[in-house]
Amino acid sequence: MDERSGPQHEAVERSAEELAADAAAGSSACFEALVRLLGPRLLRYLHQRVRDAHAAEDLLQETFLKAYRNLGRYDPSRSFATWLFTIGTRLAASYWRSRRPAVAMEGIDPPDRRGCGPQETASRREEHARLWATASRVLSDSQFTALWLRYAEEMAIREIASVMSKSTGGVKVLLHRACRRLMERGGWAGKPADGPLADPSAGEALVKTG
Repeated sequence: MDERSGPQHEAVERSAEELAADAAAGSSACFEALVRLLGPRLLRYLHQRVRDAHAAEDLLQETFLKAYRNLGRYDPSRSFATWLFTIGTRLAASYWRSRRPAVAMEGIDPPDRRGCGPQETASRREEHARLWATASRVLSDSQFTALWLRYAEEMAIREIASVMSKSTGGVKVLLHRACRRLMERGGWAGKPADGPLADPSAGEALVKTG
């Protein structure tokens, strides 16, 4: 029998929503697949919120534990990732203190472009790191969170609204002000990098159309 046709492989290939439905029905294998699928993304996000590796790991485990205990409340018509990030955001907010964390740069790479050589790729990565570092310094927590979910996690406006417990209009205001703030503080100065953070007009267009 081909190992790729086994039940564990089939679980990995399925969507998070399908896995969540079966996990709610009692499949521990499907819940483990959810942890493998979404754990790295959620950990990276939590690290940005608390800026402490051990605390982020603890919050990750707490988030998945709470999600597991509340699977019966999950609405399968919604994005499971959005539901999970909502739980993580609330737990991180409880942990949050007055000190603003500096954003971690590992794993934040610019979009891949065909034909880019190593030197150009390194330059784009450095520019993206600079942009996020600027965002971490000059934006409020809510502005930075909205910006991260929009551009690093590529969530839709309505999904961000759900995660942050805000209206879609409120999220658009946060993103608009974040874009303007970065322009005022030189966040988009110098050579442009790929992605909406590199071009204020592109960023604002995404804010309006999300």
